[in-house]
Amino acid sequence: MNICKSRHPLSIILVVVMVIALGVMLSACDGGADDVEGAINIPDDYSTIQGAIDAAEEGDVIVVSPGTYRENINFGGKNITLRSTDPEDPEVREQTVIDGGRTGSVVVFENGEGEEAVISGFTITGGGGNPETLEFEIEGEVREEAAKYGGGMIILNDSTPTVKNNFFVNNVAERGGGIMIHDSSPLISNNMINGNTSTGGGGGIFIAHSPAVSIIDNDISRNIAQRSGGGIAISGEGEEPSNFEGNNISENRAQNGGGFSIFEANPNINNNNILNNDSSQTGGGIFMMKASPVITGNDLSDNQSDYRGGGVAVSFESSPVLEDNIIIGNNADNAGGGLLININSTPRLERNVISDNRSRNGGGFLISDGSTPELVDNEITNNNAEGNGAGIYVTASAPVIEANSISNNDARGDGGGIYAVNESTVLVTNNLFEGNRSREGAAMHSSEGAILELNDPDDNTYEDNAPDDVYEE
Repeated sequence: MNICKSRHPLSIILVVVMVIALGVMLSACDGGADDVEGAINIPDDYSTIQGAIDAAEEGDVIVVSPGTYRENINFGGKNITLRSTDPEDPEVREQTVIDGGRTGSVVVFENGEGEEAVISGFTITGGGGNPETLEFEIEGEVREEAAKYGGGMIILNDSTPTVKNNFFVNNVAERGGGIMIHDSSPLISNNMINGNTSTGGGGGIFIAHSPAVSIIDNDISRNIAQRSGGGIAISGEGEEPSNFEGNNISENRAQNGGGFSIFEANPNINNNNILNNDSSQTGGGIFMMKASPVITGNDLSDNQSDYRGGGVAVSFESSPVLEDNIIIGNNADNAGGGLLININSTPRLERNVISDNRSRNGGGFLISDGSTPELVDNEITNNNAEGNGAGIYVTASAPVIEANSISNNDARGDGGGIYAVNESTVLVTNNLFEGNRSREGAAMHSSEGAILELNDPDDNTYEDNAPDDVYEE
């Protein structure tokens, strides 16, 4: 027999008191300076942040009151928390400023700090980068490169700090205007990295030979790199791929890779907004060389290239996987409004929407120079070419084009859906060609020794293409 016993009123009161006390303790973890028991307070206890760091012991919390602190700080290998009075409040972050005065990196992690080394709730500005000589492996050759790295922050020597809830603004370096990461694995989360400049690569962030870096939920906007990676540059990689997720990467500019530049690395790039970035040469949104990233679920829209690859440039023997992305409204002045795939590259694209992209040739795609991509189950629609190949332009390549919807693409020249030239061999099976328009070969056009390989009988579907479906020279 089960017996239900009522509780004494005193026990209920004790439970309520304990719950309230626990809530107070938890709120103190993220509360103001007066709420953090045992905290070192700036400027009450020390006049400088570095002075407090030098005096701190493992596990200490340093709470910095609003104000401008003109200094460059180094965590010195200590696993401590450095925070503003309220890291979650944007106004407090704006008012709690560490200004490096252009004399070096504003914040330095270089002594193997762990994830318990935390910086949170600051504006980090006025960085000029630290002079370092760092190793880079390029095409199997190890090179030492001397430069000024990491304007706002530099993370070196197997350090794994936690960097969250900060503003990185108006920092400058030769590489890594906002943040430089080399041979380290930090967590970079919920920061605004805006308006930083690199005279080389990585206007916002430069990552080199670093395993399992996590770049999560940041706003990386309006950064400039004179060479590559206006928002983010990645060169080489460690044993585990880095992860980019939930970031807004917008309005960045570079020569190559306005949003991203990826060289000999294989990061995971998932569920980001990569919007309105600009390259003066190649790859408005993403540029890659000898890279095999996994690019899934991103919005890659309204990027611009002054030459080729408005949305994405897959180049120099790259083999990425692109799945479930939206690649819309990108523009390239010369070719490949949505995507450029060239120089022996072998990507796989599946279930992407490639729509409303524009270029002189290859509004949706330019596939060239011995590339062999697989295009499976994509929507390739409403792309525009002033010349040839509104949907897909293929030259000297052998793509597989299977089970795609290729519709309503418009070329002023030939090949509304697919334009193939220069001895290309294009396998085209089980696609829907509908409502495409061009001068000749509204669905497909081949010339200059190009071959369209179709099943017998042809299993593609043709509807309302004008003026015709297939033109073969």
